[in-house]
Amino acid sequence: MLAELSPLEVTGLVVSLVGLIPVVTQYRSETKLFTAGYVLLVVGMLATNLETFALEPVLNMVEHGIGIGLAGVAFLAAAYVRRKEVITAGE
Repeated sequence: MLAELSPLEVTGLVVSLVGLIPVVTQYRSETKLFTAGYVLLVVGMLATNLETFALEPVLNMVEHGIGIGLAGVAFLAAAYVRRKEVITAGE
């Protein structure tokens, strides 16, 4: 059962979980969209590894729809808000 796991996907999950530590510990209200995007990426990596064991179609949808799609939207929003703040501060 564990032999079915992809080493690359397990490594991605471990790296994303380790990366979650500074994201969460250095959280500020200004970084909430970035934090949300990163957490969604971690959810996607978790779904990637869990789909090996059960609910493959559902977890595949979670991986791509939430883990990639919504994370991209969250990062886009974070970049937009940050750029708007920088432009407003420069005026």
